[in-house]
Amino acid sequence: MASAALTAFLSALPEISHLRVPAIEGGTLGSSMNRVRAVGRAQTVLLSSHFERYIYQANEEAVTYLNTKQVVAGNLPAEVKLLHSKDPIDLLGSTAWERREEHLRSLVSSDMWLWAQGSTGQLDHSRLLGWMTAPKPKNLVRYYKYWSINDIFSAITRTQQTRNRLWLGVQELVDKRNSIAHGDYSAQATLVDVRRFERSVRDFCERADRQLGKSIFRIAGASNPPW
Repeated sequence: MASAALTAFLSALPEISHLRVPAIEGGTLGSSMNRVRAVGRAQTVLLSSHFERYIYQANEEAVTYLNTKQVVAGNLPAEVKLLHSKDPIDLLGSTAWERREEHLRSLVSSDMWLWAQGSTGQLDHSRLLGWMTAPKPKNLVRYYKYWSINDIFSAITRTQQTRNRLWLGVQELVDKRNSIAHGDYSAQATLVDVRRFERSVRDFCERADRQLGKSIFRIAGASNPPW
């Protein structure tokens, strides 16, 4: 089975190929090349957007499952608990002593259960990805490690060659997207580039989806898997 996030991602992928260069009627070679270039840039940004949305939706789906199953705090990885409590603790620490009461009450209300033996509560999915500015490979390794998957790229591949292919495909897509989004007019992607990017993120999402599902299932200790 696949997560709802993966299903949505795969359903959105055909949109990339729908962006095609329109027929040129009476145009010049220069105008044709400009259109090809513009389409490649647009496909890159759109594909990156779909990829990033998958990561955030999968995270939200996983957290919703754990909340529904009322997972005991002791079953959660320590890294998840520490990350979940980081922002409110940092906010409390940066607030003047005489103005800490409200923040302290909020911290106790939202996170006390994480540090009490046998307690259950509700995780806030947004806290687990608030630090991620882009789904670069290093950030993906960091995210999945919170869920006890030490190196997601190694976990979903059998050979170093395949691992490197996925890593480079994801890295190039994100880098290219960032260059385009920040106004670098020289950044472009050919049809071959876009197809390679799409294959990389599709393979990553399909494989990582299974790994995340298994890990969340183990953490929850439930009778039915999340997907």
